[in-house]
Amino acid sequence: MTIRTIGLAVLGTLCVIVAVAAAIVFSVFPRVSAAPDMKVELTAERVARGDYLFNKALACSGCHTPPLVPRRFSGMTDPAQPAAGRYMGGPAAGFPAEIYAPNLTPAKLGSWSDGEIYRAIVSGVTRDGHAMFALMPYVFYRRLDTADAEALVAYLRSVPSNPLEHPAVALPFPVATAMRFVAADPAPETLSGPRDELAQGKYLAFAASCFECHTKRNDRGEPVGAPFAGGNMFGLQSGGFARSANITPDENTGIGAWSRADFIARFRSRTPEAMNDVLPKAGDMDSEMPWTAYAGMTEADLGALYAYLRTVPPVAAEVITFEPPAAE
Repeated sequence: MTIRTIGLAVLGTLCVIVAVAAAIVFSVFPRVSAAPDMKVELTAERVARGDYLFNKALACSGCHTPPLVPRRFSGMTDPAQPAAGRYMGGPAAGFPAEIYAPNLTPAKLGSWSDGEIYRAIVSGVTRDGHAMFALMPYVFYRRLDTADAEALVAYLRSVPSNPLEHPAVALPFPVATAMRFVAADPAPETLSGPRDELAQGKYLAFAASCFECHTKRNDRGEPVGAPFAGGNMFGLQSGGFARSANITPDENTGIGAWSRADFIARFRSRTPEAMNDVLPKAGDMDSEMPWTAYAGMTEADLGALYAYLRTVPPVAAEVITFEPPAAE
């Protein structure tokens, strides 16, 4: 047997192995169960809870509602177009492709079953079972209390239908393949009845994306920094960069010196009414944190979040939260 023949045989074997591995990946993953057979009743209480979660506590509106034009501080969203989707950014903003948060109004989800919408929220797959880009924090939503996930479904059923169109997201290889391993079945927390404040604060710290944004990540989106110590960089439309703050209880570089009242007041100071006329220009202080959404959280929820953050390990990490564009 010649070296050439041996080489061809080895190459052929490798091709077969790769083909078999690919077949397994594409046939097995995402490993997500079928959409549950469920019907969510649109009670006023459930819709109100979904509204609160979508537009305030979880700030889903920050990605799924078009921003006001011209841009307001922290990217305020347009209350006239709830859940109609928006452009999030492309490679220049650090994304692997041009990313659009989809329209979630009945114009686009009207033919979806309640179970399919629920599964998309908590498992990260589309109606036909394709894994979604994990910019959508379904990794954390999979732990949502089922009642909260159902409230989100009810709210999305109740918003005005909006025909706003967005291009489909085409993730490149290997990102699209990697997402197949991220989508998974939910593991909901059950927090019925009065909730322990620390348990509620921890629930919100992950469901509301505090951990996701305030924990430094590498280029693959994996958390590599100390939890809640900040440092993630975000490019700003008005120029320059924003970085997530250190929200650990370090006395000097985090929120250790903040009282509960200080913490709540910071959010209350950035309501939509207060920020509506703040139009950042190049070099002006700005943020990617959806302050105006979180400003509407209840005092109990903000207090619970503060209480939980006081329990995480303090980290001495100075973060410059705003960096103006470089002078030309």
